[in-house]
Amino acid sequence: MAALYVTIWLALALFVAGETGRGLTPRGSRPPAWAWWAFTLGLALALIHTLLSFHIVHDWVHADAVRTTAAQTEAMYGVAVGWGVYVNYVFFAVWLADAWWWRAAAATPVRPPEVTWTLRAFYMIVIFNAAVVFATGPRRLIGLVLVSWLARVWGRRL
Repeated sequence: MAALYVTIWLALALFVAGETGRGLTPRGSRPPAWAWWAFTLGLALALIHTLLSFHIVHDWVHADAVRTTAAQTEAMYGVAVGWGVYVNYVFFAVWLADAWWWRAAAATPVRPPEVTWTLRAFYMIVIFNAAVVFATGPRRLIGLVLVSWLARVWGRRL
């Protein structure tokens, strides 16, 4: 069970590290290679976390993951919806596309600000809910630190 927490928290920390490398890079410059590797390794660990979760917690029954998510959402928000599982799938797909784009981009990866800020808003909503709202105890504090740092790094580029 510890592997579930270790993989996802390392994944989030690596996501934030990658975004830090990208966010602190001067405009018109290519982010350092380590930032892409951190960002991408974070994705790999997040996917491993999901596979471990399906194996350990849900016994490879997707409906169980949806039911569990619905119960957690009801406990937190008062509404039993299980589509958070699908939001996670979209989150991983977006993260993969972002890593792919970053790697395939020309020497100076530039995209329209509207795309960047839409991605950041989506990332922040998912990460905030996962790492702060649904986290408990010391993990919530770690989540607040990660989300605050991410907001600070992204805020430098307003």
